[in-house]
Amino acid sequence: MRPPVSIAHVHVHALRLASGAEALVARVLTVDGVAGFGFSFGPEAFPARDMAAWDAAARSRRVPLYGLFGRKTRERVSIVAGNGIDPFVCVLEDVRKKRESRLLAPNGHPWEIAYCAGLLATLDGEARICVPRAIGLESIAVSDSPGIAIDWFFEPAFAGLRWHP
Repeated sequence: MRPPVSIAHVHVHALRLASGAEALVARVLTVDGVAGFGFSFGPEAFPARDMAAWDAAARSRRVPLYGLFGRKTRERVSIVAGNGIDPFVCVLEDVRKKRESRLLAPNGHPWEIAYCAGLLATLDGEARICVPRAIGLESIAVSDSPGIAIDWFFEPAFAGLRWHP
């Protein structure tokens, strides 16, 4: 798949999160000098790079992530905890029974939840984010900030990253 913007530079860092988990964090710099960021909790860098490209595309157009895909249909997105149930099963069963849209945030990390909210913002009908365990939130606001609107500095290790110029 082609990136949504013309990319001048891509840089990926591996970092240890406050929870002890590892993440790959990417920064994409467009030819116009706009930076976008993305992440992956898996071993592959391409999801982080692609997410960073979408973030940069939205930031360069000064629209939230959902603005690249349509109009916002909701102000908040519900969060459903799997409560010990495999979150993949939770998503499949609920979609089959209720015909609603659900995205899985398999680690229940705030970055994942914010990204899912931006993606679900444009869908009609019921839309929920499924997490593996209760996280103390029943819903998340859909941000109108440009890009993915993730608080990247939520993790102390991110603030310490040194990006190539």
